[in-house]
Amino acid sequence: MMELILMFYLMMMIYFFDCIILSNLIYLIMILFFFNFNILNWSMIFLNFSLNYYSNGLIIMMILIFGIIIMNLNFIYLKKYCLFLNLLLMFFMYMIFFSMNLMLFYFMFESSLLLIFYMIMKWGYGEFRFNSSFYLMFYTLVFSLPLLYLLFNLLNLFNSLNFYILEMLNIMNINNFKFIYMILSFLVKIPMYMIHGWLLKAHVEASFFSSMILASVMLKLGGYGLFRMMYMMKFMFYKFYINLMIINLYGMLFLSIMCLCQLDMKLIIAISSIVHMSIMLMSMLLMTKLSFYSSYYMMISHGYISSGLFYLVNLIYNQTNSRLIFINKGMINFIPSLMMLWFILCFCNVGSPFSLNLISEIMLLMNLISWFKYLFLILMIYCLLSFIYSLYLFSFIMHGKNFMNFKIYNCKLMNYLSLLIHLIPVNMLFLNLMI
Repeated sequence: MMELILMFYLMMMIYFFDCIILSNLIYLIMILFFFNFNILNWSMIFLNFSLNYYSNGLIIMMILIFGIIIMNLNFIYLKKYCLFLNLLLMFFMYMIFFSMNLMLFYFMFESSLLLIFYMIMKWGYGEFRFNSSFYLMFYTLVFSLPLLYLLFNLLNLFNSLNFYILEMLNIMNINNFKFIYMILSFLVKIPMYMIHGWLLKAHVEASFFSSMILASVMLKLGGYGLFRMMYMMKFMFYKFYINLMIINLYGMLFLSIMCLCQLDMKLIIAISSIVHMSIMLMSMLLMTKLSFYSSYYMMISHGYISSGLFYLVNLIYNQTNSRLIFINKGMINFIPSLMMLWFILCFCNVGSPFSLNLISEIMLLMNLISWFKYLFLILMIYCLLSFIYSLYLFSFIMHGKNFMNFKIYNCKLMNYLSLLIHLIPVNMLFLNLMI
């Protein structure tokens, strides 16, 4: 509970400390979690709160990303309640990963969605930010509100909503329709192909810190919730997992081709996020030990890399007021050191060596091919397309002749520090796994 007390202390002192001091306190909280990183089962159980292997790594990533956001909020002229809302959102997400009760998980998750909804509407860039924020709300509301009824139904059947108890019961006698609706409420937040439209609209109109939160943490909440459902309803998932895998397989290839047709940098990164979540979900649905570990590593690596890419897009947008790739050309002539970080992040996104993406993708491919060996033909096309659209994004921004008369200056030291904080954990975790 020491982390929880420090979190409350952090939020109470918001009006008395500078943003840099706040971010240092967040990193101090993050260090406390490293002591329990290797646990495999529920640990540190206190009332309805506990940690496990999967939630622990996601908590560390979440606090690290929020620390980067708070550091950079010092350099934009926003009101103090923006900082307060970010800290409140961080607390809600912490409670989601820390909760051991399904009802508490539900309420904290819906509360975090309300805050993201407000952030996009208030601090979004485009004139369509109201439209995109309502897309986010209604996509999730259609599936989340009936989930509340299904939770009460589970409570009536089993007299408990504790994760540990429901995992031991291994629920089998639930209605098929109720089960599909229950998992759809988590699949829409991953998001799965065909129910992913809200994410593209939200990313395009959201501010840089909202995009970083959406890409790094919000998508992982759906994956974590689905993971907990798999432990509770393993036999129910065996009935439907092939149908879900076919949808994700088709969506993964279709969205990879769509990336090659986009002109908005933010939209390319958002679509590639859905592609990565699709292959992560395909592996998770096999429900083996290797699939859980590979999907977990994919969630961690994707959280850091996609957040870093959205941060880079914002750095260019602040100077050129455009996210179109044919306007932002030849950037290597203006900010060569930043382009080096573009190169590293784009190729970490592909799964190049010395990044956690390489380990996670190798494990994902091994797991899927061991399930069905002829799947390697489709996965080979996926690997090729993911390389092509990452190279397409990087080469169009870096090379070419810029015909616009922009006055582009080099970035601040804080911007480079923020990007290095994205990159170092991914590469350090790679070395840790290799050892």
